[in-house]
Amino acid sequence: MPEDPNITVARFNFKQAIVVAIITGLTTLGGTLLTMQSGKSDDTPDFNNDLEDCQEQLQQASASLENAITISSLRDISNIYFGQDANEQAVKNTIRELISTSELYKKDSQHYMHKLFRLKKLMLANGGNINVRVSNANKEACGLIQDLLKGIEYYKGSIDGNVESTRVAVEDFQKKLNNFTPGYFEEQNIGIVGKKTFNAILEHYERS
Repeated sequence: MPEDPNITVARFNFKQAIVVAIITGLTTLGGTLLTMQSGKSDDTPDFNNDLEDCQEQLQQASASLENAITISSLRDISNIYFGQDANEQAVKNTIRELISTSELYKKDSQHYMHKLFRLKKLMLANGGNINVRVSNANKEACGLIQDLLKGIEYYKGSIDGNVESTRVAVEDFQKKLNNFTPGYFEEQNIGIVGKKTFNAILEHYERS
């Protein structure tokens, strides 16, 4: 049965109000700028600074509007998460839960084990290892390797995914392990992050 358009309008009324409020705010700010420009006088020494501040705020508001969720997107979200009988408060509560879940994921993504898991996925997608001896090594994987080695104090540089600095850190880590366990890494595998290197990083983390 087709949805009653009146119900759809009612359901998105408050969402439309948010978008209208943003647009109204931008229009008002733009009008303020025009008024300030037309009323410029020599006895307003701070005019240029005020104008620059307003222009900066207008640019920020414009950028926010460009990144805002459209009514069309909200309708798609609504079809997934909300029933047709969902009232405004139910929609707000669900959105809050989604935001909370998103924030929790961001927090978890910074955990050491989560980073190890992400590296493992990249290794599997790359045939089981990350070869940092080659210049075209996966930059995301290199960034994770830097981050992981920094977490166990085997890297002190920037987390930038640079292949060369990653290679130096990996080789240093592997050679130091070979000093404790001679032959643990074969010479031809120095500079390659495979199963042994992954397990060694995990073991160092668990002991720390």
